[in-house]
Amino acid sequence: MIQATGLTSARRRNHAPAIDDLTFEAPPGRVTALLGGPGAGKTSALRLLLQLDRGHGSAFFRGRPLHRIRRPAREIGVLLDDVPGHPGRTVRGHLRMLGAAAGVPAARADVVLDVVGLTDLADERLGDLALGMERRLGIATALLGDPHALVLDEPARGLSARETDWLNGLLRGFADQGGAVLITTEDAEGVARVADRVLTLEEGRLVADQPVDEFARTRLRPRVVVRSPLAGRLAAVLEEEAQAAREAAEAERRAERAAAAEAAARAQAEEAAAEGEAKAGIKLKAKSRFGGLGRTKDKAEDEGDTAPAGVSTPEGDAEPATVPVPVSVPGPAAAVPASAAATEEGPEVEEEAVADPFSVVRDDETRISVYGLPSASVGEAAYRHGIVVHRLVEETADLGPATPAGAHARDPETSSPRVLHRLRLPGPAWPMRYELRRATGVRSGWLIGAAALALSLLASVLLAREGGAGELHRLTGWPADLPLPPIAIAAGLLGALAFGDEFRYPALAPARDAVPHQIGLLTAKFVVCAVGATVLSLGAIVLDSAALLLLVGGNAVPLPSDWPVLMASVFGLTIGCSWAGLLAAGVFRSTALGLATLLAVPLLAVPVVRRAMDEPSLHSLVGLPHRLRAVALDRPPSMLNRGVAAVLRLAGQPVGQALMLSVAVLLFAYALTGLRGRRARQ
Repeated sequence: MIQATGLTSARRRNHAPAIDDLTFEAPPGRVTALLGGPGAGKTSALRLLLQLDRGHGSAFFRGRPLHRIRRPAREIGVLLDDVPGHPGRTVRGHLRMLGAAAGVPAARADVVLDVVGLTDLADERLGDLALGMERRLGIATALLGDPHALVLDEPARGLSARETDWLNGLLRGFADQGGAVLITTEDAEGVARVADRVLTLEEGRLVADQPVDEFARTRLRPRVVVRSPLAGRLAAVLEEEAQAAREAAEAERRAERAAAAEAAARAQAEEAAAEGEAKAGIKLKAKSRFGGLGRTKDKAEDEGDTAPAGVSTPEGDAEPATVPVPVSVPGPAAAVPASAAATEEGPEVEEEAVADPFSVVRDDETRISVYGLPSASVGEAAYRHGIVVHRLVEETADLGPATPAGAHARDPETSSPRVLHRLRLPGPAWPMRYELRRATGVRSGWLIGAAALALSLLASVLLAREGGAGELHRLTGWPADLPLPPIAIAAGLLGALAFGDEFRYPALAPARDAVPHQIGLLTAKFVVCAVGATVLSLGAIVLDSAALLLLVGGNAVPLPSDWPVLMASVFGLTIGCSWAGLLAAGVFRSTALGLATLLAVPLLAVPVVRRAMDEPSLHSLVGLPHRLRAVALDRPPSMLNRGVAAVLRLAGQPVGQALMLSVAVLLFAYALTGLRGRRARQ
């Protein structure tokens, strides 16, 4: 059950809200359709329903708001965007990645691919799919978590007629299993083939809520759309004229029926009179032949006997015989037999009246829809009564009077699609598995890492030949012109992509705001980014050292006595950069802004830290890491002490201090944005 009450978009200056006080229900076991033209507010209504846009109102899914649902993918299957994921990811990899976040087994991906008919395209990239295949993949994504409700935006867009019939059968099958289906569409003919209830939207408002049978009877006909400031008056005028025309037509029909009945009665009377005259002639002939019989009857009449009715007497003063004649009473045609209603001049009178197709629907204060009248008649009526018309246009969306609503949905031409079996129990979410598949499922991460290692190798050889650079710069290929080593910049970019791709490609809708702020997923991102940064650092150090030994010579790589501390410093620098890029992209919801924030650390924050180190009032606080490092180095060497010394050495550098300060600030800002988003959803 999907319930929406008072959904209203956030108001913009000098603009009406895209959705204004929308209230509806999508019950289980039924297919509910939001119908409207471009700009009617269908997609905005779904985004408000799923809390993806700001606004007012409430929405409940089986009695619970979305922010109270722990795993939205197990409750709601959503299809909103054209491309549901990164274009460089494979179809199967995309579904397995989302399945890990939803807590469904990896084998579920192959099952839904078989249902939507994409098994042969499982290894294709998302960017290589046609529009129809993308819609099929979006439907597979919606079915992946075994939801109780489907919310689909234009699911038939890009599908052929045969594929649309297949989709209608799939949606009907899902609804027949007890699921609630809510779709949007612009096709008035197609919606009557699949939906059980049709909600018509116009400029963000609900103008009609009809069962599909009533919708097909009243809305799927040619109509004249009139927009006028006096639309209500025009509607009243048209209804009055239509009522007068009905009364005149009814009076004419009654007059015709009365005339037909009178003509039939006259014909019966003439026929009866002719029969009576014939009988009277026969009896007079008999009397003339048998006179005694006539005298006996005259004597009997004198004695009080009554002659039989209809028998003529020879006396002139006697009353003539009378024949009963039916009285002609005007009445409905049903009271007149069909045989009697037929005349020589006219055809048989019809027993059933023809239904009046005229109707007027008031869409809003300035718009009406007129059914059963041509546009010329509507315009003439407006002109006669002095009503200003701003727009008058004919629209046709007719299924035909003999097409029953929903006939094609119950009996599609294609074979019935397979219906997914229900999952037994919801499994646990695997955020680490999700993040690993997200990071390794596309080639961009591998290309960024390879480019960073190649640039570091080239810069390291050039710095060693020129001389004058320190061990850290030679081993990491860190030119003085760059604010950070190439591997640190690459690690920051990979960290920014961890959140940036999710905000660019809505893979985790409808909980795109809620899921990235979950602690488990955030921890998984921190761990994967740290591992990736460590691998980059180790690869750069090993490759640069080998290149220096082979191309420059052994003197180019002087191994310092505290080389573990040096390597730990490199690891700490790259890990800090990856975390800074990750948090910045999460705060600003953009990969580019995340990378820009990372590069701003050495360019803006380092000068501030150096200036602070020169201040006498802060000299003791700034020099604390140096003193702690000296204390740590005075102790006997151990792995723990070396690790602490490496951290303190990095903290003693301006870059390290600025980086730690930036990570702390970004982490605080990230927590604030997460709390603000949760409060807004509640």
